[in-house]
Amino acid sequence: MTSSDGIAARLRDVVFSYDRGADLDTADLSADADPDDREGPVLRGLDLDVPAGSFTVVMGASGGGKSTMLRTLNAIIPDFIDGSFRGEVNVLGRDATQTRVSEMAHDAGMVLQDYESQLFGTSVEAEVAFGPENLAVPPEDIGPRIDESLSLVGLPDLDRRREPSGLSGGQKQRLVFAGVAATRPDLLVLDEPTSDLDPKGTRDIVDVVTRLSEQEGQGWSGPETIVMVTHKIEEALLADRAVLLKGGKAFRSGPLQEVFTDVEALREARVAVPPLVEAFDALGWPDEDLPLVPKTAAEQVRASDLTYTGPKNPEQAPAGTGAETGEMLFELNDVEYAYETDRGPVTAVDGVDMAVREGEVVALVGHNGSGKTTLAKHFNGLHAADAGDVTYKGRSVPDYRMSEIGREVGYVFQNPDHQIFADTVREEVAFGPENFGLEGEELDRRVDHALETVELDGLDDEDPFSFSKGQRQRVALAGILATDPEVIVFDEPTTGLDAAQQRQFMDLVGKLNREEGLTVVMVTHDMATVARYAPRTVVMQDGRVAYDRATRDLFADESLLAQYDLVAPHPTELANHVRDDDDAPALTAEELVTALGGEGVYSGGEQ
Repeated sequence: MTSSDGIAARLRDVVFSYDRGADLDTADLSADADPDDREGPVLRGLDLDVPAGSFTVVMGASGGGKSTMLRTLNAIIPDFIDGSFRGEVNVLGRDATQTRVSEMAHDAGMVLQDYESQLFGTSVEAEVAFGPENLAVPPEDIGPRIDESLSLVGLPDLDRRREPSGLSGGQKQRLVFAGVAATRPDLLVLDEPTSDLDPKGTRDIVDVVTRLSEQEGQGWSGPETIVMVTHKIEEALLADRAVLLKGGKAFRSGPLQEVFTDVEALREARVAVPPLVEAFDALGWPDEDLPLVPKTAAEQVRASDLTYTGPKNPEQAPAGTGAETGEMLFELNDVEYAYETDRGPVTAVDGVDMAVREGEVVALVGHNGSGKTTLAKHFNGLHAADAGDVTYKGRSVPDYRMSEIGREVGYVFQNPDHQIFADTVREEVAFGPENFGLEGEELDRRVDHALETVELDGLDDEDPFSFSKGQRQRVALAGILATDPEVIVFDEPTTGLDAAQQRQFMDLVGKLNREEGLTVVMVTHDMATVARYAPRTVVMQDGRVAYDRATRDLFADESLLAQYDLVAPHPTELANHVRDDDDAPALTAEELVTALGGEGVYSGGEQ
């Protein structure tokens, strides 16, 4: 049930610190919390209303309290997580500060960012039945709920005897949704539900959320209210209301159109400005007419006097990266690789031919399980091909000692915690070059230069595990840069970073490519990153190379995008709607502004 004034969740003066001994009465809550600082309260007097019946998206800087806020909605905070708490939280007519998580589960269902941590059933059927069983749903009603929930998430024909551990990533995530939906919550809480999914997986989950929000008919008609945290702006545009968190407080909230067209507020909250809002704001469109999605934007362009002229140098990446290429570095010939499992070998890379030159920036994209990361690990010898050959500078990679290839080809993992282990930042960054035999002044020079490059100088003695993920990602990169590599391979470099962190990190990578000739191979699902920084894209599909050509050509061909389950960035999607066939599409908001005539060109139709 909701409160009498139509509010599903009301938070008042909520303060929370993960420090169990924090004195909240003496804490300074006047200044904004720094999302990169782990000390002090995370929530600092949060006041927030979530209207009943709304689909509310919550955005803000990484480390800014979004997940913490979500955990108050189902009593995980303060009932389960230790810390220091004060404030009022009323959810669906209950005082959530005085309610057990098990009681809140009757009304509030939550899908965690780490969805696999929610899977523990021995079969698909047991997984979906777990929630209703624990809520004492009559046995005769549980079977129909399982049928309804699996159908709702697009898994009606899945073998219900299968173990969840054997499902694909996308199937696992949908199964989690099914398990939560089977409890029939009035409030659905989603914490970055698509952060690790490919474009198709993201689209599938978004479709599930949309169906849940629009569900009608007999029995359960879906959750009345949905609250979702995400960093993906295109995903956020599905909601009808938005909340920007900044400094542990609600900085801006309201209808989606109002919040996401407030460019200044978005940037101050370190939230990505929707690219079409950014472009049309620069063109001179009035605030009340700024479009959020390509369909609306295309209608506005056609109704205006503006004409589209494609980029003058379409072969270049918008960031100017990968423009100067040199000698051949890598050659892959008929490469095959299989993982051994208890059911026999599973082929992950199947007959791949590929080459990379000095100074290139190459994106490896494709669906989850397509072989991208497996292929990438062949560049520095983390994997050795079962068949075929991988050469670096004309020499087979397996013939290099790991100390040799590791010095020239750095690998930055998706999760920086998989390669960070030292007690201080300086020790971490020095580890690689020390193991390659550097010492004394040369070692100090390398470490100092790497820390300056990633803008972490002065933090030498800090514990890297006290940093935000964006900072830890930069520590991992500094550790690689200190070895002075010629190539860096990135696995999902922007996952989990907020808009400001993503742009800062990738601009740094772009600068290293342009100014120092660093060769970059990156595995990513982020099509906006591909569009801006990678002039060449390799699409993997079922272990094979399905496409290996110019990024702009890929995004210009909607049939290819559909074939590979990829989605073009919004500026490109708009450009494809309004351009002539002989014009190249814009890949970024900046290119779109130029293609439509430049900043301030629009004046309400009066040219």
